[in-house]
Amino acid sequence: QPAAFPIMVLSLFLAISLASSQSLGGDIYSKTELNQISRFFFENVDVDGTGAVVASPSKSHPNYYYHWMRDGAISINIANIVLGNETCMPHYVSWVLKVQGTSDPNNIDVRGEPKFFMDGRVYNGPWGRPQNDGPALRAIALINYANQLIAKGRMQEVKDTLYSTDLNKPGIKFDLEYVAHQWQQTSFDLWEEVNGHHFFTKMVQRKALVIGAQLANRLGDTGAGTYYQAQAKSMEPSIQAFWDASSGVIKATMTPHGGPQKYLDLDSAVHLGVLYGYADDGFFSYTDSKVLSSVGKLKEVMYSDGMYPINAKDDQAKIPGYLIGRYPNDTYDGYESGSVGNPWILCTQSLAELHYRAAKGFYSMLNDTSKHLDEHSKLFLSPLLQSYGYAPRSDESIHLGIASMALVLEGDALLTRAKRHLNKLHMSEQINLDSGFEQGANDLTWSYGTLFGALDARQKAIEAMAGSV
Repeated sequence: QPAAFPIMVLSLFLAISLASSQSLGGDIYSKTELNQISRFFFENVDVDGTGAVVASPSKSHPNYYYHWMRDGAISINIANIVLGNETCMPHYVSWVLKVQGTSDPNNIDVRGEPKFFMDGRVYNGPWGRPQNDGPALRAIALINYANQLIAKGRMQEVKDTLYSTDLNKPGIKFDLEYVAHQWQQTSFDLWEEVNGHHFFTKMVQRKALVIGAQLANRLGDTGAGTYYQAQAKSMEPSIQAFWDASSGVIKATMTPHGGPQKYLDLDSAVHLGVLYGYADDGFFSYTDSKVLSSVGKLKEVMYSDGMYPINAKDDQAKIPGYLIGRYPNDTYDGYESGSVGNPWILCTQSLAELHYRAAKGFYSMLNDTSKHLDEHSKLFLSPLLQSYGYAPRSDESIHLGIASMALVLEGDALLTRAKRHLNKLHMSEQINLDSGFEQGANDLTWSYGTLFGALDARQKAIEAMAGSV
């Protein structure tokens, strides 16, 4: 397309493209396919009515047959909030109350434990401990459920079961107290490899404290509400410090640190941290220029620079989108470390979700004259717009309506590329960087959850944009 392709013509083209895929799965997944994927997902959620969420049914090479606190909380939140299956929540609450009161064989606070056997016992083998994102994510899932109950007039049930003002009783406050008192401490990251201060962990900790303060105030626990809000505010400078202006990247972990040394400390953990940790208050939002700059660099390194040969093969086959993994120079291949890392389904699909959420965010700015794009945002959006046929001049403002639609189409492309490599709709952990076949733990619960999270964000973006052109 020529650089001066008329805005109205391009707008019409993009609008028609979006209008043709208004359903939840768009033209990427049919209703029948989504129903099948949902069945795979729910086979791993609330296993045998215990409330436990198994990370994967794989019991060997690799053994993922455990309840990870992080994966479980993220997945149960998807089941409840996105898929509307509230019936699993009472069982999950029972599971949480049980494991919060379990004695710890590893001589740490049980709230810092990363994973549990499926009967609720703490995993007692060597592992990276503590992992302090877990209690925050668990609190977020339970706070969302508590707010649902309150909206139905069941506040007393929340007080009786979910939120006790007694600091020693299990429940939401038990996790919030841990977060409020431990956020300044180092812990292992979401990939369980690096002990340090992590953007992902601090983002979800902050969100837990922000929405935890709101819940505490609603329940009359105002002293706690004030304390949690103050702690959340105190966290902000340490989170802002992850931004490296020289590289244009939000670092995943503050340097120096042990464990894997990552190029620019670039990591999918950053956009995952925004997705699960944004508290709807403007702090590192989906449209934040630093977030977009980091995402743009991730695409450059993992796609444009040819990190994964399968992307080039898919390009030749004219499959839209691209695949991304965890971070550059990853050595975990789904079975063992010391190998070569691959694209991850959950990293790719969650990146699609970020594009959809950014689309909705930019569209909401259309009539807000106080909002202006800075250079980092323009550097991210300009090549994206170019790929859809519109190259704004350097002195020309980027049309946010067009940018929003292009972001949705880019999200669709990412989901399409990931789907290309699924075996009968099953979602494993990784996609081989050469062959494109799935590998690693089969039927990874988190992988399924990222698809539903992305499609939910897509639908909300398109609904918000209806009638924009």
